[in-house]
Amino acid sequence: MGILFEAFHPVIPIFIMIFMLITVITLMINIKHGYHLDSISKKIKYLSVIGLTMSLVGIFLVTMMPTSNDSDITELTPFASIEEMWYFATTEALINSVLMNIVLFIPAAFFLYIIIRKELLTTILCTLLSVFIETMQYLLPIGRITSIDDVILNTLGGITGVILGVIFLKFKDVYYALFGGK
Repeated sequence: MGILFEAFHPVIPIFIMIFMLITVITLMINIKHGYHLDSISKKIKYLSVIGLTMSLVGIFLVTMMPTSNDSDITELTPFASIEEMWYFATTEALINSVLMNIVLFIPAAFFLYIIIRKELLTTILCTLLSVFIETMQYLLPIGRITSIDDVILNTLGGITGVILGVIFLKFKDVYYALFGGK
C-alpha cells in the first residue's frame, strides 16, 4: 500500500477537495429544493450518487495522471502485459498492478449498481468506461501504457462491484428491520 500511496500522493489533496466541494454543493441543492434525507432509502441513494461521483473522479485522477514514460506502449494481446510482469517485475509490483486495476473499479460499479440495479448494464458501462480510459491514454500525450489487460482487470473489478452491490441490496431488508422502515 505504501507504494500506491507514494505513486498517487499528488492526487490525494485534489480528491479530498473535490469530495468536499461535491458534498457541500449537493447538500445545498438538496436543502434548496426541500429534499430531506429522512429515510434509509434516501440516504443510500444520496450516498450512492456521491460515492459514484467520487469513484469516477478517483478513477480519472489515477488513470489520467501523466507519467515520465516517453514511449507510447500499446498492448492488445490479452494477458501479455501480466505475463511480462510475471517474468520481469517483482511480485509486489505484479500484485499492485493487478489489484489496483481490479480494485479501482469496484466502488464505481458498486455505487452504479445501487443506483440503476441492473447487473448487465452496470458491467457493460464499467467495461465501456475502461475502454474509454485506455483510448484516452493512447490518444493523449501523458506517457501511459494502453493495455487490453487493464480493460479485462477493470471489468473484473466492475463485476466484483456488482456482486457486492447485489449482496448489499439483499440485506436491505435487515436495514429496514433495524431502523423501523425509514
